[in-house]
Amino acid sequence: MKFMSLPIILVGGGGHALVIVDIIELIGAYCIVGFTDLQEKCVLAGYGLPYLGNDEVLPGLIKEGITKAAIGVGGFNNNLRRKLYSRCLNLGFDLPTLCHPGAIVARGASIGGGTVIMAGSIINPGVTVNENVIVNTGAIVEHDCRIGHSAQIGPGAILCGNVTVREEAFIGAGACIIQGVNVGARAFIGAGAVVTKDVPPGVTVVGNPARIIRGAN
Repeated sequence: MKFMSLPIILVGGGGHALVIVDIIELIGAYCIVGFTDLQEKCVLAGYGLPYLGNDEVLPGLIKEGITKAAIGVGGFNNNLRRKLYSRCLNLGFDLPTLCHPGAIVARGASIGGGTVIMAGSIINPGVTVNENVIVNTGAIVEHDCRIGHSAQIGPGAILCGNVTVREEAFIGAGACIIQGVNVGARAFIGAGAVVTKDVPPGVTVVGNPARIIRGAN
């Protein structure tokens, strides 16, 4: 296949993938070839994007010269997103950073490959964002925060200065993490929670102030 711009596929075809499609089209550097998913009848199919098959077609796409991919899976399962990301890397795909033109990313902030930064989000100086992270719509990441591999920052969430969010943690919509707090790996912060102290790995916290309602699995 020959393309006028760089071909890219989406791995996953749900609602999150639809938002990524919008970002890709606004960036203008890529041509969306289609998407893979376990099911053909999903959100992207309703928008006219070609269904390429399930993930078993990925090696063949590499052979056809399609070497760019974006993870289109959202939801709560950050571990699944990480596995898909790793599989794509192992097959030889390049997963570019995708940043909505309406986001603000400070000079000197470090953003890892495969990370998606959505509209209206703000990433301030000194921030380090690892690979395969979702910084969702309108989220604010203040100075010197660190966000681990495959973590997810929900819409409108606020990370005050010097917050650390470990790998695969989930920060719910509208949550506020007070400065200097450490959120452990795979922890789940409920929507609207106000987190004033460190959160252990794997637990679920909700409320204002946030309290643990479920221990680590």
